[in-house]
Amino acid sequence: MKRYRPNTKAVIVGIVLMLIGILCWVIKASFIPKGALYLFPVGLLLICVGGLELTITAFIAMRKNDLAMSGHLRAIEAQRKKAEIKKKSR
Repeated sequence: MKRYRPNTKAVIVGIVLMLIGILCWVIKASFIPKGALYLFPVGLLLICVGGLELTITAFIAMRKNDLAMSGHLRAIEAQRKKAEIKKKSR
């Protein structure tokens, strides 16, 4: 049975987006406390989009693994039924 892994490029993009969002928050909090009000919502949006990217990537990999496991179990079940039918015909 083949095991599927999350798409590496999508994982990297999600992590980078989250890091950029955290960087926006740090810049807003540390260096420009009273100005650049747009950095807070932009940072929050980037963190959310990065997390959503990672979540979707994980669900896609999980679904592919689930389908592969279902196919593998169906093949095992078919082999078992063939063996039972062969055993009964003797």
